[in-house]
Amino acid sequence: MGIWTDQFLAPYEAYLPEVTDFAEMAASMIHYQVACAPWTLVAGKLSANAELPYVGILGDIRWSIRDGSLTVGGERSTDITEHTEWEAEQAPPWGRALEAGRVLATGTDPADIAPALSAAPYGLEDIAIVFDQLDFGNPEVLNHFWSEDTRIQLTCFALARPQYRPLYANTLAAPDNGPVHPVQTFVSVGYKLGDRLYPCPAIADAVVRVLRPGLAVGETFG
Repeated sequence: MGIWTDQFLAPYEAYLPEVTDFAEMAASMIHYQVACAPWTLVAGKLSANAELPYVGILGDIRWSIRDGSLTVGGERSTDITEHTEWEAEQAPPWGRALEAGRVLATGTDPADIAPALSAAPYGLEDIAIVFDQLDFGNPEVLNHFWSEDTRIQLTCFALARPQYRPLYANTLAAPDNGPVHPVQTFVSVGYKLGDRLYPCPAIADAVVRVLRPGLAVGETFG
């Protein structure tokens, strides 16, 4: 599969914003030509460390929404039969995360994100909004990721409680107990090709408009 990067952008302090603010941040991904509809709202038990496009359940949900095999009300969960003994003993991102999620809503209009979130178990369950793909009509997005790669996944998270992500992790190597950062509301983007020296300016700008200036950035490779 080659080396993929899962990069996250989060406030320095883990917190859960008002649901209206989270909706504004998610909608701004479309308003500011960062990501393209359709968007999909998922609730359940999600892992902050399972966002590489081929690892967590959100990647499965995204592709299943795209091909029509999953609709509102549909569910996905981790297939525990795929666990290896080593994975079962390791915490994500080195081990497989145990996740479960159901699709609450999907749509093409960013204005519909706020009403959908108002009816969601925000703060009670983990929430994610997954976008179909990045908007490569935005020169900042195209320049950062080098080519129009529809495999790139962008997700906005609002977790019920803080989780911890490594600031740098390589899942092809043994865990090194490096520094971690608490995350609760954050944006994650999983990509194979792109500039790894800094986050995509268009994504960072969309995040700081709502989550205030000062972002922690971390990356997992695998």
